[in-house]
Amino acid sequence: MGENVTAIITEMKNISSGILNKDLTTVRGFSERQLEAIAKQTVLIQKGVKSGDIDEDLREFFLDGLEAMTRNFINTLKGILLVTIEKLWNALISFLYKAVGAVV
Repeated sequence: MGENVTAIITEMKNISSGILNKDLTTVRGFSERQLEAIAKQTVLIQKGVKSGDIDEDLREFFLDGLEAMTRNFINTLKGILLVTIEKLWNALISFLYKAVGAVV
């Protein structure tokens, strides 16, 4: 029985690693691009405020936009992670059902 447990654990780890590595690579790329865009927007606002091109009212407008960019980034990230968790769940349950079916 110990060999079967070890084999099942190993396969579950392999399945998990495959899905997580692929999806986390996607998340990393997306995150890097989004964080860079948010940082660039922040610098543009800083420069505009410093130079006087952006007054107090316009500053609030741009800060609202910056907040929206950040909120959208986080919401998209949450969605991607939820999809990843769902893929992981489906893959592990499928494997486990097959493992049980192979024994019965």
